[in-house]
Parts: sequence; C-alpha cells; structure tokens
Amino acid sequence: MKKFLTLLLAVLMVLTLAGCGGKEEPAPAPEEEVVDLTGKPLRILQFVSQTLGSLSCEDLVYEGIQKFCAETGSTVDTFELNYDDTHTASSLAELCSSGKYDVVVTGYWSIEEYVEQAAQDFPNIKFMVFDCTIDFDSYPEIKQNVSSYLCKQNTLAFAAGALGALITESDMELANPDKTIGFVGGGMITAIDDFLIGYIQGAHYIDPEVKVLYSYVGNWEDSGKAHDLAHDQYVNGADVSFGVCAPASFGVCQAAYEDKRYAFGVDTDHSGQLAISHPEQAEYTVSSAVKQFGYAIYDGLKSIYDGTIVWGSNNSFDFDSGYLEMIETDVFNKLIKEGKPELYAAYEEVVADLLAGKIEVGTAVGATTEYVEAEKAKADPANN
Repeated sequence: MKKFLTLLLAVLMVLTLAGCGGKEEPAPAPEEEVVDLTGKPLRILQFVSQTLGSLSCEDLVYEGIQKFCAETGSTVDTFELNYDDTHTASSLAELCSSGKYDVVVTGYWSIEEYVEQAAQDFPNIKFMVFDCTIDFDSYPEIKQNVSSYLCKQNTLAFAAGALGALITESDMELANPDKTIGFVGGGMITAIDDFLIGYIQGAHYIDPEVKVLYSYVGNWEDSGKAHDLAHDQYVNGADVSFGVCAPASFGVCQAAYEDKRYAFGVDTDHSGQLAISHPEQAEYTVSSAVKQFGYAIYDGLKSIYDGTIVWGSNNSFDFDSGYLEMIETDVFNKLIKEGKPELYAAYEEVVADLLAGKIEVGTAVGATTEYVEAEKAKADPANN
C-alpha cells in the first residue's frame, strides 16, 4: 500500500509540473538589430502612388534618387500604383517583407496611414515620405525609421496669385479689362485648399478687388475636364488659370492656347514640356509652381549616407528653402521679365518679401473647416 501511495504521489507531481510548464509564457523574441547605413550604398524602393512619366512630383523625386544612386553606387527599384490605392497596404507590405530594400521613398496625402503601419511592421526599413506629415505623437515607435518632407505650398501659391493679379491688371496682349483669375484644383483635399487659400491671398495682396474663380476636377488624370473647367473660367473673364491637378493640369494649358489666355502649371515645368510636345501651347503657359521634392529627397538620402539624418521629424520647408519655385521659363522671360519689366519688378518685390518672411500666408493645413470655407469665400470680393 505504501508503495502504491508513493507511486501515486510521484505521478501527481509530474502531472502538476507538466501543467505548470504548459502555462509558461514564451521567451520574448530578440529585438531586431539596428542597421547602420552610413557610408553604404542604399537599396532604395520608390513606391509611386501615381505613374512615373506623368510629369508629377514623383518624376522629380525619381530624378533626385537617380542622381544620388549615380554618386553613391546605390540602386533603386520602382513600383507604380497607377492611382489605384486599393492595393497600397498589401503591395507595400509585400515589398517591404522581401528583404530587398533599406529605404522606401513614397509620398502624397494618401500614403500617411500606410507608412505609419509599415514602419511599425518593418522597423529596420527606413521610410522617407514627401508631401504629407506623419503622426509621430500617436506612433512614437516609428520615430526611429521615418522622416517626412513637406513644402509649404500655400506660400508658393501666394506668389502665383500675386503674379496672376499683376497679369490681370496689366496691359499684356491677352489680358482683358476684368480683374479675374482662375484656379483648377484636382481633388477637394487639404493640400489643394492650401494652394487655393495662398493663391487667393496672393492675388488680394496685389489688389483686394481681384476675383478668383475656382473649381475642382475631382481627380488628377482627367485633363479633358480640367480643360473644360479652365475654358469656363476664361469665358467668364479670367486672364490666367492656375492648374493644380497634377497631370490633368495640361488640360488647363490647352484651354489657354485655344482661348488665347494665360496658364500656370504645377509640379513640373509645363511650358518646357509643352515646348517639346505641343510648342503652340507652350507660348501661353507663363510659369509653373514647383515643389522641388527631388532636391529634398536627394538631400535626405545624402544625410542617410553621411550619417547626419534626424529621424522622427516632419521637415517643413518655407519659401526661403529653395525647394519652392515659380519657374521662370523662356515664356516667362519673354512675356514678363523682358516684356513687362515694371510688372516683373512688382512681382520680384513680393518674392523678396516672401523670402524674408515678411508675409504671413494663411494655410488649410491643421485649420478648421470654418476657417477654410471663410478664406475660400473671399475669392469673390463682391460677395464680402
């Protein structure tokens, strides 16, 4: 009997120990080793929201990356979403998990939440994003591998608005007596409203009586609709229309040619591009508002290579950074700089004040809906 009890007790102890062992928490996974990229050729992925070759900011970014690669022996692959963001999350995760890349470069307002998630899932990959901000307060863990680059488009648009107002009040050949300019935006989003607010304020800095007609395409590809919207503005008295709808902006340039008015492009030098493909249209595209993200990303990649980059930052560039530019094209020089030196002098004074920080420009970024709508309502001084 004693032997039986002893044996039973031993079995119970073994079962108890086995049960306790089954409840033990697994050992924590070792933290991933932080990779130092200083002085090393980088394996770069440019994750393109739109399409390369569409003459958007992403083409400028690609040029900046190519320059960096040529100088450092780095490499770049590209992946294009072709405006279809339904596969953004899965495509980005698949590419990041491939182990092929050290740095992902991507951008635009629609990418923020996807980068915030991917940066958490892949802490050893560095993310450089342009034309949007990252919520580092909500996701402090990604301060180690994300940096964003934002250009203050409202100040750039202020310069465009001032130039447009000077044109509509001038005796330039195609300017009519009406004090009216136009604006064709892509989508009704914060970035476009930021452009519009700056444009209106720049025009009214020259003359509070200038009227700004504005409309939205609703996307970034429909150049035909952009053309029709600009045409309507020209018919209603606008001397110049500012196309802020990515590649669709070329429709504004076409309408300017057909209606014998003036146009401003965006993102790349539209006049320079048209001089190759449609030289007859180039003569009516006076300037283009360009956020030089190619320069900003190139400088950012160099800072990774040099070991000087500061991660976890939303870098916001003002007019004095050199990353914002109203392109002074051949057409600009002929019509404005040489053709109307007094107009050019007045415009240069505005630019100088922007560079010196003497002008405070309103912004839609971080603003309330009430503020944005009130600023847009000022587009028509007759109603205020």
